[in-house]
Amino acid sequence: MLLDRKRINRWTRWVAIVMAVTFALGTVFLGVGSKTGNIFAGCSKSSPSSISSSSSVEEREQYYLDQINQNPQDNISMLALANLYADDTVARYDDAITWFNKYLELDPKNVDIRLRIASLDINKTQNFDAAVKTLTEVTAMAPDNAMAFLLLGQAAKSAGQNQTAILAWNRYLELAPTSEYASLIKDEISKLTALPPVSPPQTTTVPGSPGTSLPVTPAPAPTP
Repeated sequence: MLLDRKRINRWTRWVAIVMAVTFALGTVFLGVGSKTGNIFAGCSKSSPSSISSSSSVEEREQYYLDQINQNPQDNISMLALANLYADDTVARYDDAITWFNKYLELDPKNVDIRLRIASLDINKTQNFDAAVKTLTEVTAMAPDNAMAFLLLGQAAKSAGQNQTAILAWNRYLELAPTSEYASLIKDEISKLTALPPVSPPQTTTVPGSPGTSLPVTPAPAPTP
């Protein structure tokens, strides 16, 4: 029973991390402090081509698509459409990722958008390999972004890429040694480090890390 309690507590803490990261990213993309602002501002309710805060999902979707068709460079409508699809009440996460990627075609250096995509891949689509790829790109672009390394560690562990997780989390601890998650991350690193190496040995590197390449360890077997 004690072990079960510990396992539940650990899982609860991971959920808290994921929720905190998702909330932090979500506020950026819903217009809080960002250039997107109020996506309904300037929309005339009398116009058939406008929307309001009471518009249905279908009406909003069609409005944003019309705006993008009229102006393929309208990245604000792309962002609004992606956020619409990413909303849990709509839950069209693959479509959200598609439109976030279209946004990136216009703004390829946008780290926050890449973090948002990775967060959806981790939390919603569970495409952990895709998340690892995206987050590795982020850490190369922003080697001091602690959140990117925190998420990369979780994505890599979930994908069975344990050595990448170790390197990512070690870098996270370098960047955020007093983080509220530091103790949990250290525990996870210890567990992964204690696992036997695979044969033949493989190596991995993480951008922003000291450059060390270490043997990859296998993912732990799921607990019944």
